[in-house]
Amino acid sequence: MTAKIYDFIAIGIGPFNLGLACLVQPIQGMSSLFIDQKPAFDWHPGMMLENSTMQTPFMADLVTLASPTHPLSFLNYIKQKGRIYSFYIRENFFLLRKEYNQYCQWAAEQLPNLRFNTRVENISHNSASSHYILHCTDTLTGEKYEFFCKKLVLGTGPSSYIPKCCRPFAHQMVTSGGYLKNKDALQKKKSITVLGSGQSAAEIFYDLLEDIDIYGYQLNWVTRSPRFFPLEYTKLTLEMTSPEYVDYFYSRINIT
Repeated sequence: MTAKIYDFIAIGIGPFNLGLACLVQPIQGMSSLFIDQKPAFDWHPGMMLENSTMQTPFMADLVTLASPTHPLSFLNYIKQKGRIYSFYIRENFFLLRKEYNQYCQWAAEQLPNLRFNTRVENISHNSASSHYILHCTDTLTGEKYEFFCKKLVLGTGPSSYIPKCCRPFAHQMVTSGGYLKNKDALQKKKSITVLGSGQSAAEIFYDLLEDIDIYGYQLNWVTRSPRFFPLEYTKLTLEMTSPEYVDYFYSRINIT
């Protein structure tokens, strides 16, 4: 029996690859498979802080800017959930982070080409047939699989990073991805120091600051940067992400 060779296989099922899975779904004749070792889609569970919102409007969902009439859009999601009028009346374009995660989970449940609980152990390339071979393990059963494809899409995301100077004390440290799971233990400490100048550091510091009078810990915020860095969200910056500007940028490359 000849093994199936997919047009492409995507490794990692975060929002970007999930959006790709949604957009290729209606394309006739294209075969794809999306693989992730997690048991299900769950976007940054360690940072699902109460009342935290997305930094971009709801139109930057999985599909809308590329395909506004796609059935897996956020607007169709809230229509199916019976909440489209309450969303309209609220007049707030920025979703709660939890709501965005629920929307993505809803979309993932409707896609048959997502395969969770599957860890990619190795990738090889068959030069004779010009295709990739993914050597995988089922994380539940330990069973081994091989999948074949013409193209690869990598969407595994960054790994947690602990600075070299802090590694001897790694057992006392928590990365932002594990914050909520470790929050209770952290708040029993006499002193807590947040390292970093980005959005996650700011959210964690603010979350701990709200309870500082209850627990009485000392709270520090340290960064090597000269200032804190909020998300750059000016109109000019957003314009640089538009397809028109991208086309313009690449059209200038060959101009001397």
